[in-house]
Amino acid sequence: MSINMEEIYNLQFHKVIDSILNTVKEIAVIIDIDSFEIIYQNSKAYEVMGNRIGQTCHDLLCLNDVPCIECPVGLMGDTTVVREKYVELFDTNIRLTYNKIDWYDSKKALLATIKGVNKANEDISTAAIQRVTAKLEETYKEKDPLTGLPNYSKFYSDAETVIRNNPDKDYAIVVFDIERFKSINDIYGMLEGDEAIKHIAQCLEKCFEGKKNYSRMHSDIFAYYIDYKNKGQIIKGIEKLRKLINANSFDFDINTTYGIYLATERNVPINLMCDRASLACKTIKGNIMKFCAFYDEQYREDMLKINSIEKDMYKALENHEFKMYLQPKYTLSDGLLCGAEVLCRWFHPQKGMIPPNDFIPLFERNGFILRLDEYMWEEACKTIRGWLDEGRKPVPLSVNISRYHIKHNDLELVLLKLLKKYDLSPEYLTLEITESLFLDKPEELNRVLVKLQNHGFKLEVDDFGAGFSSLNLIRNITVDTIKMDKEFLDNEIASEKGKIVVNHTIDMAKDLNLLVVAEGVETEEQVEFLKQSNCDIAQGFFYAKPMPLEAFNETCF
Repeated sequence: MSINMEEIYNLQFHKVIDSILNTVKEIAVIIDIDSFEIIYQNSKAYEVMGNRIGQTCHDLLCLNDVPCIECPVGLMGDTTVVREKYVELFDTNIRLTYNKIDWYDSKKALLATIKGVNKANEDISTAAIQRVTAKLEETYKEKDPLTGLPNYSKFYSDAETVIRNNPDKDYAIVVFDIERFKSINDIYGMLEGDEAIKHIAQCLEKCFEGKKNYSRMHSDIFAYYIDYKNKGQIIKGIEKLRKLINANSFDFDINTTYGIYLATERNVPINLMCDRASLACKTIKGNIMKFCAFYDEQYREDMLKINSIEKDMYKALENHEFKMYLQPKYTLSDGLLCGAEVLCRWFHPQKGMIPPNDFIPLFERNGFILRLDEYMWEEACKTIRGWLDEGRKPVPLSVNISRYHIKHNDLELVLLKLLKKYDLSPEYLTLEITESLFLDKPEELNRVLVKLQNHGFKLEVDDFGAGFSSLNLIRNITVDTIKMDKEFLDNEIASEKGKIVVNHTIDMAKDLNLLVVAEGVETEEQVEFLKQSNCDIAQGFFYAKPMPLEAFNETCF
């Protein structure tokens, strides 16, 4: 009779943890700091929330698809952190208490306890958990409990030794993971997800014939090191492994993507080599045409640039480094000023002006766009209030609304508070909604838009024609204006057939009682064509570039 040490270990571990966490009244979950995944929950958590293993904490507790801006999982040190907030899952205000702990397979994790704000429940002894996990980690410190593969600390040690002791050979680090692994867990269950992980472990052992040059790092992320003579040899090895992984009996596909770091600089620590391979892997996520990528130093420079921007963004907002620029809009029929679009420019005290393309897409990914947009809305309201106080006749200002405001903010309340604060009518603010928003829960979007329109706000679809939608998408959505994207305009009016497309697009918009704005207008030829096509409004360098408020006041009024 063979003894399965992995099963014995896992049984011991869960018995100890259960004995601690199930003696208390509140919900307790343990979160993997690296992946933000819930990796354990006590019986109270199962009772209240059901099985949430594998779900990310920001998805469960904050309804975010990315980590929160001030996420305690990613930011906290070794002290206890307490947060109080309303959580939709429980439909009440709760108190979250976070403590950092050492998990059994050398992972860093957080213990999060959850209870209603006015309920006095006994606390969990984090110190007791730390003692237990430290003891179990010592017992099983070099193996991944689920697969039996070397864990990441063992992998780092072995890879460093091999690469250092063989200077005559070239080595590569390969890191790979499963595409949309969370969806597999959500649809087919955690047990089936675990089976997929075990299947990959078996494929690694078969592919490398038990050489132990591989590891399960954490979650669905694996790594291995190999010596090579050329890049083609590395890719052939990846293709061999992919073929083994794809030969399975699961009801779902296991698609894997690979990042490769060539260990030419042997003084670089192995963990950094793995980070760089992971960075290469991330560059091809969602690209069905590519399954592997080699690390390029440009990736690192891009990451450093991103980190620098994220480090400075809060201070920049506090110090008013973000400036409002206005680009005028003109009616094509008479050439008169009829509005302006609010644009953001960042003037950094050391770096000078940072181009919008360097920070806007990043802020849309990390959620900071919420704060920046609301700051720009207030700047717009201040400007309109100033015009009124000076006796000028204001023109409407168009401000951007991002998908974050639709999903994670009380957009209606925020805007109405601003109008009340500056004593303004909603007719002075035009709300620009990006076209891509219409494909993500259009019914939910429409409910928000109807409320805003009922308050008197004008609604405009930005970037119309840039992607995959058409007038068909907005026929049931309440908007007032479509803004034709610059590329759509440039591409279509370059040919006679394209001009027909633009003409019909404008005609259909008119049939739907929509105004049409053309942005990116740069030539007299475009202006004449748009006039003949009965387009209403134009915006672009032909008329004026974006400008600071002072210049706008001098040249446009």
